[in-house]
Amino acid sequence: MKFDPYEFIAVMIPGALPTLTVSLLVPDVATLLLTNGVELGAFGIFLIVSFVVGHVVQLFGNMIEKAETFVTYGPVDMAVRSSRRPMDADQWQRFVNVIETLGLTTQQGPTHETWPGIRREVYARLSADGRTERIDMFNRTYGLCRGMVAGALLSSGIMLLLGEADSWKTAILVVGLLALPLYVRMRRFSRYYFNEIVSQFLATQNEQTK
Repeated sequence: MKFDPYEFIAVMIPGALPTLTVSLLVPDVATLLLTNGVELGAFGIFLIVSFVVGHVVQLFGNMIEKAETFVTYGPVDMAVRSSRRPMDADQWQRFVNVIETLGLTTQQGPTHETWPGIRREVYARLSADGRTERIDMFNRTYGLCRGMVAGALLSSGIMLLLGEADSWKTAILVVGLLALPLYVRMRRFSRYYFNEIVSQFLATQNEQTK
């Protein structure tokens, strides 16, 4: 099985957190994974399970984004709300002028409905020019942080369901030490990703018009 970097970083690693939580709380799972240390076969099983669980974690991560959008704080809001936009108005207006000129939008700037499609087409054009390395790096880190936030929340829920009476203390500790700081970092890299895709696209268009 061959994984791309995003699957390793943003799917498998977050998936390992609730997988490890269950292995520590359920003796049968712990016996399978940790007998005489982690053997190669058991470690392979752990990776596969983490990959599968990671996709479940991704679902919770998507729910986090939907909750952000509901309170006008999501990634799409950076494109449609000036108060959420992490760049100056002049740079953004130049970007809007370019996408309108190229026919990527027929409206006055992106909307909640059109921005995902515009972003994908902008990325596709940048990918064709080989200018997505930094964008991909920011996206992987964002995906990792989002996955770890979702994984920490899911692990806390598992602790409450499978743990002992005082497991709520550990669950709160996991949320406080993992979920909250990683959410702050997730938001930061969401802004980095947004800035980078806009800046790279403007730079590409400037080079093509010279």
